[in-house]
Amino acid sequence: MFKKLISITTLAFWILLNTSAAFAATESLPEENSSYLKPVINLDNAIEIRKSTIFDASQSYIPNPENKINYEWDFGDGNKNEGAEVLHAYKEPGHYTLTLKITDEEDVSETSMDVFAYSKLVLLVTDQDENMDRIKIFQDIAEKKGVFLKIIESYGSSTEFISEEILTKKLTEESASLQKAQEIIIWTKENSGLNGLSRFIQNTKTATNFSQKTILLIDNNISAKINRAQRQFIIIKPKIIIVAKEAAIDDLLESTNDQEFQSKLQERGRNYEIIDAKSGKLRPWNFMSYIVNILINNGIPDNTIALLLLLPVIATVVAFMRQVIGLTTFGIYTPSIITLSFLVIGMYAGLLTLALAILVGTLSRPLLSKVRMLFIPKMAIVITLVSLSLLLLLIASIYINLFNAQFLSIAIFPMLILSTLVEKFVSSKGEKSFASATVLMGETVLVSIVAYFIAGGEINLGLFNVKFDLVKRLMLTYPEIILLLIVLNVLLGKWTGLRVLERVRFREVLRHIEE
Repeated sequence: MFKKLISITTLAFWILLNTSAAFAATESLPEENSSYLKPVINLDNAIEIRKSTIFDASQSYIPNPENKINYEWDFGDGNKNEGAEVLHAYKEPGHYTLTLKITDEEDVSETSMDVFAYSKLVLLVTDQDENMDRIKIFQDIAEKKGVFLKIIESYGSSTEFISEEILTKKLTEESASLQKAQEIIIWTKENSGLNGLSRFIQNTKTATNFSQKTILLIDNNISAKINRAQRQFIIIKPKIIIVAKEAAIDDLLESTNDQEFQSKLQERGRNYEIIDAKSGKLRPWNFMSYIVNILINNGIPDNTIALLLLLPVIATVVAFMRQVIGLTTFGIYTPSIITLSFLVIGMYAGLLTLALAILVGTLSRPLLSKVRMLFIPKMAIVITLVSLSLLLLLIASIYINLFNAQFLSIAIFPMLILSTLVEKFVSSKGEKSFASATVLMGETVLVSIVAYFIAGGEINLGLFNVKFDLVKRLMLTYPEIILLLIVLNVLLGKWTGLRVLERVRFREVLRHIEE
């Protein structure tokens, strides 16, 4: 029986090797049309008018280079030229069909591509996936005016932090377009666009000059954007930043320079604010703003500073929920770290990670209880199982398109932090009953969700989005408020009355006392 098994295995292995070799041989066969000419045009599909551009055909496939080769260019504007590399400049904006024909002594072949010649390049940095239809309309309007509106987007980003990371990476990849752009439109939900632009400037080794560029910052709440935009102005150093509402995009696309743009804003009664080198002078009583500016100027991301400023807010919310409302939590660290993770990766992804960790910890603990081991090694095994489960979740999310690769590359660390909180639940379950541990974890998560919304979190309910960013805006605009939290916590520390939930629990007793 054993020999028969060896023979079958050997035969299967031999068949596998021969099949692989045959497949490799098939793959290595030359293509049927490999002897034909293959013209290749190496050119961007959008080029600036009245500027000589190299039209390159050097990457074309020539099967017989010893033959006499002829390259014929038809630029679609009535002009033609010959050569493997030629210069040409379009005089008027519009769409042109570019044709390249290659002939040798034996064959002839041609290819074509659509080229858009533009009068100016405008860069739109956005994460407004709910306004994709509006952005497409702006692109169509821009083309009719001979303007190339290039989109750099981070659609589908769950939080400002994720959006900023993606935009920073894409701006680095599109640094050439960033150099060519005369104006930059930033239309993001938060400050991720400006933050990404400033991080690009700080990270790139090649100096990028923005001194002649106008930045249009789109936001419905203009006054709330001014202070944060002033901080970023020092890093980006553009010619000017104009903060306005969405309608100003039309005015920018119609204008040839920033003077004409400002004139149109005034003529059409737009509400806007101008930020330049003279605006935004700090006052002595804004001493915390000096500290924030120093951090930003030295390369600390704006969102990192936001987390530092929001941590005392989160801790104060937890203290209030415990001391005044009467909810119990796993200390103050656990709800705070859950809230911070929610702010970074979003509430849905955070709750999914936390639920998976608790589920795996709950199921694995009874199995490990039958093994005589010390507590710490057991917890190490539980966290290992949680880590493996999280890995399977990430693999499954890629296939069902739950999370994209860019999100996962940024969010993996907060997700790992959330997964380690299973120790709190398992330890509590060992000391108390399963029901008590579940209630305690539930109240901890509830407090974290409340703190998440107060700290500027967002919930997406399809067509209805809920976002409470007042506290976040105030903390970033006036960081001195952080000192008031100390006073508020002193008052909470002196709280001696009944908590809200205690009044509900003992309402019958209190009613009898009053009688």
